[in-house]
Amino acid sequence: ASANPGEGRSLIAANLAISLSQQIDGTVLLVDADLRKPTIHELFELDVQGGLSDYLKKKAELPNLLVNPGIPRLVILPGGKPTNNSSELLGAPRMESLIKEMKERYPDRFIIFDSPPLLTGADALVLARYMDGIIIVVEAEKTKKDDLARVFELLKDRPVIGTVFNKALE
Repeated sequence: ASANPGEGRSLIAANLAISLSQQIDGTVLLVDADLRKPTIHELFELDVQGGLSDYLKKKAELPNLLVNPGIPRLVILPGGKPTNNSSELLGAPRMESLIKEMKERYPDRFIIFDSPPLLTGADALVLARYMDGIIIVVEAEKTKKDDLARVFELLKDRPVIGTVFNKALE
């Protein structure tokens, strides 16, 4: 997660997923949960027709949405078509069931969620209630101290496990 758009959380999530997929015996599932502005498929240069938003709207089945980007042990669930009712979709029972299934079906799988920014809407807070650990991405010379304080206040009862200082020159 990050405070604001453009701080690099999607790239950090993608790099973490790639790194884990190359260093563990299990698999990694990278989920693009930024349903207003999904970008993971662009980072991997994937031409996708659907994703998480389509599954949550019951327009597609999960197996048809999962994509292997050509990296062993890495699977991607793209965000799908951008949607404005993302908070409702992420907070719906269908999302809760999906996350429960993801965690239980493959216990040796790492699941990484690329969330929307925390300070631009309720989506990331809705998503945070499902997470076992949250990493906050902080952009050097851009993320304001007050914004970061607000992020930690919003997540005070959630499992924040660390921060990544991103885009630092030296």
